[in-house]
Amino acid sequence: MALVLLASVQPISIKPPFLKDQNQGSDVSSLFLIGFLIGLVLLATLGHGYWWVDVVNRLHAWPGPRKLVDGATMLCMFTFLAVPVLVVATWNQLDLTTVHSSHPKLLWLRSYVFLCAIWGFFKLIICGVNSLGRDDPRTLLQGRQENLNIALPLSKDEFHGKFSQLLAKVPGNQVFQLTVDHKRLAIPRLSAHHEGLKIAHISDLHMTGRIGPKWYEVVAEQVNQLQADAIVITGDLVEQEACWPWLADSLGRLRAKQGVFFIMGNHDFYVDTDRTRQLLRDQGLTCLSGCWIEKDWNGAPVILAGNERPWGPQVADLSAVPSKDSEQLPLKLMLLHTPDQFNWACDQEADLAFAGHTHGGQIRFPLLGPIACPSNYGTRYACGVFRRRSTVMHVTRGICGKTPLRLNCPPEIALLELAAG
Repeated sequence: MALVLLASVQPISIKPPFLKDQNQGSDVSSLFLIGFLIGLVLLATLGHGYWWVDVVNRLHAWPGPRKLVDGATMLCMFTFLAVPVLVVATWNQLDLTTVHSSHPKLLWLRSYVFLCAIWGFFKLIICGVNSLGRDDPRTLLQGRQENLNIALPLSKDEFHGKFSQLLAKVPGNQVFQLTVDHKRLAIPRLSAHHEGLKIAHISDLHMTGRIGPKWYEVVAEQVNQLQADAIVITGDLVEQEACWPWLADSLGRLRAKQGVFFIMGNHDFYVDTDRTRQLLRDQGLTCLSGCWIEKDWNGAPVILAGNERPWGPQVADLSAVPSKDSEQLPLKLMLLHTPDQFNWACDQEADLAFAGHTHGGQIRFPLLGPIACPSNYGTRYACGVFRRRSTVMHVTRGICGKTPLRLNCPPEIALLELAAG
């Protein structure tokens, strides 16, 4: 891509009027042009990558057929790699001494290069703006990350299959570097009855068989050690039937005073979700797929609801849920699989919504942050704490992924403590 950019801009002559020496002016002009080209190279390279990743992000937020989504994803990856090669090959065929600037091929090359540069520039601005809305200090009152260092007892033998074993050798892979992210959240309409309530949030276990069952058993053990008042699980649990027996020794062992609640994610629909739900119910977990329930926590009502859209059944009908009274009750907690349903949670006047699906990006670059997030909003809701009106949403980085690779984005157990906002 860089070669294409350097070749796509014809040399220009810049002679600032304040320079008296012609040679000196020529040198400065050359330096200016080189700097301009380097900046253009960087922006267009970013723009080219961002464009195709953005397409893939939105493909994976679409509830279309799995084969169609996977096929379109492969096509995007091929195009991402092929377009720069095609541009370079086309450029090499052009004779600059005879080709006019209006030649169709030259116009196409320049158009793509400059469109990529413009897109890269605006994406940098968008990413910067999005970062301002993440972990707002008015909502995230306190936060600290605890590294559990549990990777030591988990050997590379836990990676199953040649593809996973190859990824295990990638330097810096953080698949097993589990963290507990302790967060104290200001909830605007929190009742005194629920002040100090602690909720553990996990998501996206992705039991595919690429990582062995021991990992999930260790995660469940660490969640239980937190002694949270309640545990919520926001989908993408099992996507291979062979992993169903793993549930009893992992999620089936989760225990909390107020209960353990779960919904399904899009990858759960790759197998019989009714079977997955029943296996978890048999272990004492409460399913919130497209429904709502009322509980009594600390002598005060709590409404819990689930939303598996756009892949799952109809969303919970909350029309019969009572409005908040003078004591700010009931507390409304919403489980979402994707943060794209944040608008729905706000419309339902949720106090706190939990979401996963985006994995924090799985791979995060310095300064640029996450790149790939399966969301209609791109990387806006990759992970963190967000607030709109009186609704707070927590998006977790998740526990695993279909592809066992994490760079600068360790798996997360979140322990959320509620405080009056």
